[in-house]
This record gives sequence, structure tokens and C-alpha cells, in this order.
Amino acid sequence: MFEQILEGDLSARRYLVAALENFMRVLGVLLLLAGLMRAMVIFGVVSDPQDAFLALSMQRRVLLIFFTIFNFTAAVGLWNKMPWGIVVWLITVGADFFSQVFFSGTFGISPLTLIFHLIMIIIYVTLTMLIRRTRLR
Repeated sequence: MFEQILEGDLSARRYLVAALENFMRVLGVLLLLAGLMRAMVIFGVVSDPQDAFLALSMQRRVLLIFFTIFNFTAAVGLWNKMPWGIVVWLITVGADFFSQVFFSGTFGISPLTLIFHLIMIIIYVTLTMLIRRTRLR
């Protein structure tokens, strides 16, 4: 199968498109879960009172609300296989990367989250490029 993909065989294109659609759906479910976890903090469903929404700094509250809205929006777009879902997901990843790397003193840094984002972007770009390669030949 991989040789057919590298040769640009159009019959392999269906396999790649299905893989990309499944990837988008799985990523949509993961973003929905991330949005629900953030929404739980906003609604006060936390185990530690120091993690409650009103106990957070104003910057953390704004970022929490931003990521909650964008995670839910990206999840819906990815689940429905809409192009804007990818755009919203990439904006969310960019904002998360930017906030963790450049404002790590305020928001903290999570290497596992950054590695997860990087792996997901690599998978998406790889699938997209392989689909494009089969289309061009």
C-alpha cells in the first residue's frame, strides 16, 4: 500500500482520505474532552478550591475561557470534517504554544502538551501531503 501511495496511485487516495477523516474525528473527540475539562473548571467542578475559576488570576481566566470556546468550536468543525475546523484547531494550537513558551511564568509550561500538539500537526501534514501527491500525478 505504501508503495502505491509513493507512486501516486489514485486507488490509494481513498485509503488516505479515510485515514484523514478518521484522524479528524478522533482529534475532534479529544478536543471535545479538553473543552469539557476546561468547562468543568469554569463551572466549579474541581477537587481543589485553589483551582476554582474565581481563585485564578485574570489572565488565566481569560485564557481558560478562550481555550474552552475554541476547543469546542474546533471539535465540532473537525467532527463534521469542515475546513474551518482545521483552521480553528491550528489557531488553538498556536495560541497554546505561544502562551506556554512565551508566558511560561504566568501560565506554566507542559512539555507533554507541546509534544502532543507537534505530533498531531505532523500526522495531519503528512496525511495531507500524501493525499495531495496522489492528486497531482
